[in-house]
Amino acid sequence: MNAMPEPPSDPLWGELAAILGPERLVRDPAELAFHAQDVFAVGAPLAAVARPADRAALAATVAALARAGIPMLARGGGLSYTDGYLARQAGAVLIDTRGLDRIVAIEAADRYVTVECGVTWAALDQALEPHGLRTPYWGPLSGLRATVGGALSQGSVFLGSALHGAVGDSVLGLRVVTPEGRELVTGSAAAPGTAPFTRWFGPDATGLFIGDAGTLGIKVEATLRLIDRPAVVEGLSFAFARIDDCLAAMSEVSRHGLASECFAFDPVLAGMRMRRASLMEDAKTLGQVVRRAGLVAGLKLVTAGRDFIGESDWTLHLVVEGDSRATVDARLAAARRAAGPAAREIENSIPKVLRAQPFTPPNTILGPAGERWVPVHGIVPHSRAAAAQAALDRVIAAERATLERHAIAVGFLYTTLAQQGLLIEPVFYWPDAHTEYHRRVVDPVFRDRAGEPAANPAATAEVARLKRLLADTLRSAGAVHFQLGKFYRWREGRDPMALALHDAIKRTLDPKGLMNPGALV
Repeated sequence: MNAMPEPPSDPLWGELAAILGPERLVRDPAELAFHAQDVFAVGAPLAAVARPADRAALAATVAALARAGIPMLARGGGLSYTDGYLARQAGAVLIDTRGLDRIVAIEAADRYVTVECGVTWAALDQALEPHGLRTPYWGPLSGLRATVGGALSQGSVFLGSALHGAVGDSVLGLRVVTPEGRELVTGSAAAPGTAPFTRWFGPDATGLFIGDAGTLGIKVEATLRLIDRPAVVEGLSFAFARIDDCLAAMSEVSRHGLASECFAFDPVLAGMRMRRASLMEDAKTLGQVVRRAGLVAGLKLVTAGRDFIGESDWTLHLVVEGDSRATVDARLAAARRAAGPAAREIENSIPKVLRAQPFTPPNTILGPAGERWVPVHGIVPHSRAAAAQAALDRVIAAERATLERHAIAVGFLYTTLAQQGLLIEPVFYWPDAHTEYHRRVVDPVFRDRAGEPAANPAATAEVARLKRLLADTLRSAGAVHFQLGKFYRWREGRDPMALALHDAIKRTLDPKGLMNPGALV
């Protein structure tokens, strides 16, 4: 739909203002322009931003937009880099879900928590900490802004993922507002008189809405499993001269379930990260390490500084947890054996800092000299990781002249996913002027310190081309993806019967095709 309704004569805007409250219906051009962009790209102009404060207002807003035939896009923390909430055509309304941020129930005895989907992962973890509990997967590093609903719609891994899998593996049930404004409940709570304590009571409907890129409805409540917070947490780090040895160590640690987080950096990304944040000078970080791990750990952090990683090292970092010192010590010993003879143990500053401050401001969307940043990724089984990495290396080698001409750096982040998968994430850094998104989202002190490169649209265009090329290379290597948005190819080559089932469900829930059109391509 290309036409953009014009206020104040169009009765739709009066109806929405009455539902939301006038201050929660945003038509200011500057606000609309900001909400029409993400980390990497700019979408079509929006007609409005709706900010419902509760479930009833959200459902009524969706119903009103559906009657008017207006496309809708849901946005959580706004950290997409795959056009996840960007409109393909002018005139859509973006629904900002962050007002739905309540912790509905913490059921410690039954080991589940129900939250509204606009709650951030940091806020959820803070609410659970006094109970000695947490969710198995407990958030991305961007959890200060990233919401539960956004993670469920796009897929998410990191904290707890090496042991417990992706975000969807911790979900018991959902409450979803369908594209016509009705509510749908999944999991055991869909049965009358039943609590949301388990996912299974007949065919699973919950999974349909996990990783759907927000195309099947807007998630308003989620129920997640709870586990005990570990009594003992330790970090362990290794350096490797060869990437194949590093990947083999990650896979071995993963297969045996030895770490809650298992992640690695190539030399380029390690150098970027170490230049971005000084471990010795950041008093807040040091204070957090002392608070969580003790004075000795803090003193070791200062002593290690930033020189414990060699310029050509691939570095592997593990967080090992357990209910006792003996359990953790046994897992640390097993992890050292799993790392293999090529591993060189180094100071564990990085996992210490990770657990001292698991959720940090999103300053990583800029490089240490203010470069722009965007990743691409694929998840492969352990047996295909080395071949997938080699395929990526061949592409990057073939593009070396282009990379050098435009001063584009490519680094790599790796992390494991439960016992089955390894995520490979190439990361681009390149000089270009900052967008309004960077100006609003990144800490201004960090932006001032890093500086801003001159405008360089040619480099950004090359990054867009290379991003697609590496995504296609990973897909050819047998990878799957999270954060599909409107970037990753999901329909291509998919089993025809599975695709037909999905499309039938989409037509049933969204007969006018109004919910995030253009996603799941």
